[in-house]
Amino acid sequence: MTIDAEITGVQEPAIRYSEEAGWNYLSREVVLRYRYGEEGLLLRDIFIDQAQRLNPGVVDHARAEDLAGRITRALPRIEGNLDAWEYLRGLKTVFLPSEDRERNVRLLAEDWQDNEYHVTDELRFYNGSKRIRLDVAFFINGIPVLFIETKSSTKIEGPAEALEQVRRYHREGPELMALMQIFSITHLVDFRYGPTWSTSRKALFNWRDEAASQDFESLV
Repeated sequence: MTIDAEITGVQEPAIRYSEEAGWNYLSREVVLRYRYGEEGLLLRDIFIDQAQRLNPGVVDHARAEDLAGRITRALPRIEGNLDAWEYLRGLKTVFLPSEDRERNVRLLAEDWQDNEYHVTDELRFYNGSKRIRLDVAFFINGIPVLFIETKSSTKIEGPAEALEQVRRYHREGPELMALMQIFSITHLVDFRYGPTWSTSRKALFNWRDEAASQDFESLV
């Protein structure tokens, strides 16, 4: 009953409100196909297309494939998370033989409307030895950047349990956590967020403090 309450009362509304805010929902099956299986980190085809579109004359299909390989090989620890952040900030380069120099690449467009936004539920990741499952996951241009761990609003200890699950994700799926930049934990009445590689409860911010409205829809 608690799991059903979590899904119908928190997880599904989070997805619905995200769609209303402009995120495009992809089913688990479609996401799995885009990732080429549970071991995939990127929505690969979307990433390849966007990397080329945002870097005309710099990134062709072969370089986009190379970039996909480079970002997914980020070290599965906080240093890899910084590496992924540098990719997102446009600080990484590719070498162009025709110009005999390095050129910066953009994986996120400055104009938000030029990016592709996707959200999915029950994202399963397998690193060859351990499996984790994220309740709600968000991708920009095929790159996983944010996830939400949801708990039923009836569970008083829900946020503490959610945070412990996030810590377990770092132990058992650090490859995915290296790319994720932000995480949130919520059980409706408590909506907190923080940087993925700082899982101390003291490092979490209460989103409610920064929102004009206190309802869950506005928070999402």
